Amino acid sequence: MKQSNRKIYERSYICTTMETTKKNIDFRKKAFITEQNMILTFDDVLCKPGYTGFSPAECDISTNLGPFHFNSPICTAAMDTVTESEMAIAMALYGGLGVIHRNCSYKKQLEMVKRVKRARNFIIEDVATVSPKTTIGEVQLLMKQKGISGFPVVDGDRKVLGIITQRDIPFNDDIEGTVDSIMTKNPICLHPHITREEGLAKLYEIRKEKIPLVDSNGILAGLITKKDLKPYYPYTSKDSKGRLVCALGCSPFLPKNSQDLAYLKEAAHLVDIMMTDVAEFYKKADLEGAMEMMKELDSTFVLGNIGTYKAAEAILTYGYPEDKLIGLKVGMGSGSICTTAIQTGVGAPTFFAAAEVADAIKDYNPKIGLVADGGFKYPGDLTKAFAVGADMVMSGHFFAGCTESPGVLDNIQGRKVKVYRGMGSAEARAVGSYADDRYIKESKKLAEGVSGYIPFVGPLKGVLDQLEDGLKNGLIYGGAKSIADAYKIEIGRVTPAGAVEARPHDLIR
Repeated sequence: MKQSNRKIYERSYICTTMETTKKNIDFRKKAFITEQNMILTFDDVLCKPGYTGFSPAECDISTNLGPFHFNSPICTAAMDTVTESEMAIAMALYGGLGVIHRNCSYKKQLEMVKRVKRARNFIIEDVATVSPKTTIGEVQLLMKQKGISGFPVVDGDRKVLGIITQRDIPFNDDIEGTVDSIMTKNPICLHPHITREEGLAKLYEIRKEKIPLVDSNGILAGLITKKDLKPYYPYTSKDSKGRLVCALGCSPFLPKNSQDLAYLKEAAHLVDIMMTDVAEFYKKADLEGAMEMMKELDSTFVLGNIGTYKAAEAILTYGYPEDKLIGLKVGMGSGSICTTAIQTGVGAPTFFAAAEVADAIKDYNPKIGLVADGGFKYPGDLTKAFAVGADMVMSGHFFAGCTESPGVLDNIQGRKVKVYRGMGSAEARAVGSYADDRYIKESKKLAEGVSGYIPFVGPLKGVLDQLEDGLKNGLIYGGAKSIADAYKIEIGRVTPAGAVEARPHDLIR
């Protein structure tokens, strides 16, 4: 192309791009949904190559969900074989979001949320302590239960008297006595307004792993630890206090038990986002229940799952508090372990659902985020989801085999595996009635999920790197500089023959 022609082309491309905005994109038409009422999924489409007028280094996959900023647009699903505190911590450290499951008691949910909020926090405010007369056996039990290696020792007024760590406890498991006989007395303490750099320097100077923070009267105000200061993760998802961001899967209904309600209120106050975990949210009872949740709980909410424009329209016009509702979660029956679509004949594949709901958000409240949930098989599926309006994507399949996922590592025919099960499976429901209202509560005998094994894939970081690299390349090839620009990517339908051709083929196996 001659230089003059190239300049003409680039000017033409820039002008065309400026005229196209997210406001005038018809996502349902773009996703071929309006053609003969089609319900398409990821394998039915491909993103078309687009003009790339930027360097690959400029490609930005960060995103926003309400007031929260994430350097990675990926969430782990609220499933009991995918996300507990360890996974939520790791996801936040790498810039994404972990959604803790709800197939457990409210008390356990609260404990998991506390664990996330304590992890990697520069200054731990909710400090676990012991008294001088706590027995050594009790301290050892607390260390195991809370996953903490040491405690400040305080009196009744929370004045710091000493500190006890695993290093202070003799190797003899039957050791008797109380904390005051083995604790480090009069420990070095710092003021509550210390900076990260000052804390690191002091920890290195005194060769200790923990330093209590006290006010002018010697009253405990916080704690800093070497583990929470090093190593440094540059892309961490943080809240306004510098703690890790996490979300919590929840019922659309408040618990009737007063103690459970107290646990839930405390968890909601600590956690950043509550995500209703329901197979199909577009029901009168769920809409009303969510309103009560927002009135009672101090948190922001993502409501779902839904799959149509009408469902999104109902939610967005229901009158939920603007400062509470920050997102909608879409997709029904797409997950690799979900059987809702074949058991009930009703479903909304994530690609289809994202396009439907994106149009409703565009029409009613563009500030609302869109989380595309489930059905992802390849990194390229993420690009397709963002091209039809998603702000974040959620998956269980990609992460159930990670080191950080709950569950025991098993071995089948010499291959390492982990259990992965749908929350509607008989195995998940056998745990208890905690998540019965995720499906139709009265239909307890109908399983809407399966249980099986998934290959062990190692640490989360490797999985995220593959997904993020695939997404970045997809955006670059499609001509989108960022997640916010992904709507510019054009999409085309693929024939069954085209879908086969897009995969490895004609090889001698």
